[in-house]
Amino acid sequence: MQGKEAIIEKIIGDATAKGELTVSEAKSKALEIEESAKAYCKELKEKAEKERESAVNDIMTRSQTVAELDAKKLLFDAKNKVVSSTFSLALEKVKNLPKEKYSKLIMGMLSLAEDGDVVTISKREKDVLTETVIKDYAAKKKIKLTLNKTLGDFDGGIILSGGGVDKNLTFDTEFQLLKDELEEIVAKKLFAEA
Repeated sequence: MQGKEAIIEKIIGDATAKGELTVSEAKSKALEIEESAKAYCKELKEKAEKERESAVNDIMTRSQTVAELDAKKLLFDAKNKVVSSTFSLALEKVKNLPKEKYSKLIMGMLSLAEDGDVVTISKREKDVLTETVIKDYAAKKKIKLTLNKTLGDFDGGIILSGGGVDKNLTFDTEFQLLKDELEEIVAKKLFAEA
């Protein structure tokens, strides 16, 4: 039996040694996997941190850009209001010119009349362009002009109608044309940087 026991002990010893070696290799492999996992986690963490920083920077940059655009839009809108107010004030000054200057202005508009035109005036001009003034002017220019019996639905200026064409010389129209033409120049003068 001793031989049998020796064989069994040998088998148990070999199995124990093999088991210890397998456990040792498994522990070593587990440590290796653990270290690899820690390195991978560290790498992921660093990558996530860089992505977070990049995202924060992108958000900050976009926010700043949007804020700058909003500020420029507000400034542009404010400047447009100032320019529009400037033209509105000028229009009101023209509408309220002293009678003599106002009459000269309206007569200057009338100089664009052609033979056969019908002159439409607003309430504002009824004391400036009377039937008599129109007849005298037409005789002087040797053209035929007629004063429209109906007052125009506008506030200042005249409309000359004839030959299928209307010449809208109302203040509102004339000032809109002036604004379209001169808005940029007026804005530059109003907002010239020192």
